[in-house]
Amino acid sequence: MFDLKSVTEVESAAIDLLHPVTRQKLGATVTLAGPEHKVRKDYEFKHARKLRARMQKLRRLDLGDPEEDAEEAIERLVAFTLSWSGFAEDGKEIVFSAEAARVLYARPDMGWLRTQLLEAAEQHDFFIRSSAPA
Repeated sequence: MFDLKSVTEVESAAIDLLHPVTRQKLGATVTLAGPEHKVRKDYEFKHARKLRARMQKLRRLDLGDPEEDAEEAIERLVAFTLSWSGFAEDGKEIVFSAEAARVLYARPDMGWLRTQLLEAAEQHDFFIRSSAPA
């Protein structure tokens, strides 16, 4: 018999950053809100309401501008990022804040980071914990 408590969804997960080419751990982590985290759900619901309101007003599907989509992806990632550790530049630690995340994620040289984190946010496996049967 399957015990429902043997598999649980957690609210957040620390994602180990990997080098984009070698896939080696970089010694830095980003804690992302999981699909059931209140911050993430609030953001997703707000975004969905905005899209629905625009569709109702225009009475058609408006795909929007790709540049706006890219900016929205950054804002989504900022909203989902709860903390980070191990970030530095030129030997100086980068302390986490929403604004620091926004600046970092918007940098043209950080496309690999955005991609890695956005993909991780969609992988439910990161937010599942299994416990051994009792």
